[in-house]
Amino acid sequence: MQPSAPRIPLSVGYQSGRTGRVVSLLVLGVILTVACGCVGAFLGTGLNAAAGDGNPAVPALVALLSAALVMLLVGLLVTSIVRAGAWLEGTRLTVVGLTTRSVDLRAARSVSLHAAAVAHTGVSSDGSLVATGAVTRTPVLTVTTDTGTVKLGLRSRESLLIPPPEMYALAAALDTARCPGAAEAAGWLRAMAADPRTMLL
Repeated sequence: MQPSAPRIPLSVGYQSGRTGRVVSLLVLGVILTVACGCVGAFLGTGLNAAAGDGNPAVPALVALLSAALVMLLVGLLVTSIVRAGAWLEGTRLTVVGLTTRSVDLRAARSVSLHAAAVAHTGVSSDGSLVATGAVTRTPVLTVTTDTGTVKLGLRSRESLLIPPPEMYALAAALDTARCPGAAEAAGWLRAMAADPRTMLL
């Protein structure tokens, strides 16, 4: 029986402070849920007054719907923080977000590596998200197979490039692919691993 390939975790997702981010999101979620519930009740009361109906269920229903939407959004954000990650097992690349996608790089139909500009946001004094003006170029590996497409951003959520050993491991796995773009992507990964200042044009 052939031993299975070792799992190489890739440094994507949040590498530190994950618990703090989840707690902050949950606290913010509770505040937003209450606020949206109040706004929903106010809007429902306004709808009642405009319709001249006076149905007491309308404000409660609108408040519940508003609160439920916020809870759903916060739940998705928390799930993406907790689950986010990726790993390489031999030639199989697995990327986990809200869903889990896995591809065998040997069976790739096409591979591309391009730089995506990601704008950064911060939190203002009133708790709202604001653009900081900073933009980071993030290399994104895209692998397409017969079963679907997987995209892997090669930075952590703290905007750090994945370390050179992980880039070399990805490049070695891509060497097994015989499809358009695989050799070029492997070459770029090795170049960035050798000199992190090397970035895609």
